[in-house]
Amino acid sequence: MRFKDKHIIVTGGASGIGRGIICRFAREGARVVVADLNADNGNRVVDEVRSQGGEALFVRTDVSDPAAIENLLSASTECFGPVDVAVSNAAVTEQVSSALEISAEEWDRVYAINVRGSFLFCRSCAQNMMDNGVQGSIVTIGSLVARGSKTMAGAYPSSKAAVIQFTKNLAKCLAPMGIRVNCVSPGVVATEIYANVEKEMMMEPGAFAEWLVEESVKSGQILIPRAGDVEDLAAAVAFLASADASYITAQNLSVDGGTDWCW
Repeated sequence: MRFKDKHIIVTGGASGIGRGIICRFAREGARVVVADLNADNGNRVVDEVRSQGGEALFVRTDVSDPAAIENLLSASTECFGPVDVAVSNAAVTEQVSSALEISAEEWDRVYAINVRGSFLFCRSCAQNMMDNGVQGSIVTIGSLVARGSKTMAGAYPSSKAAVIQFTKNLAKCLAPMGIRVNCVSPGVVATEIYANVEKEMMMEPGAFAEWLVEESVKSGQILIPRAGDVEDLAAAVAFLASADASYITAQNLSVDGGTDWCW
């Protein structure tokens, strides 16, 4: 119960890794806010948390829209008070992964959510913490491919590299206020984020992660021979957000089965 009665917002919290993070914090006593565009999934996550005795709120949010971020902070703080932990998880991939084929509009769409969205959300939460004297924690979600893109060559890898660098810059700005900022970078995790890649490679839904792990094992590019689970990522985020990590800031923690070392 490290987060008992703490107010925690997770963007992209309606599915995948975001849902796992929400459920992890709720199990540890947090009052959680699911910020997402998908109202149906978001409300299902809220119902799931409440059915287990937790407190949760859904706020429909387009993280690339400053007005939507303002509404998110207003609604969540009215319900649960000042923000204690913010997790910037909302992200999208490109429809076409080739840097030679991706359109300028598609590039801008990916950067609007992944980079601009993280910037707007994290800065707003940081301001809320400072205004209320909260020495809180901010966690962003990066990616293994930010270090070396072997499966995608379009906007997504560079957008995640930008998120990691922004995390470090924000950590320096907020350190004097006692606010820590860190990043968690997943490796291969079986979620719907690979849907566009699977279509492009003409794979069955959900097949890409398993295929990528198999290929990585064959080539010696992963040390733990399995795909990551959302619980692996949720545990890492919860650790960095907790007092157990009180002397850790400006770090990028790879949760990837050792793939980062092999690359």
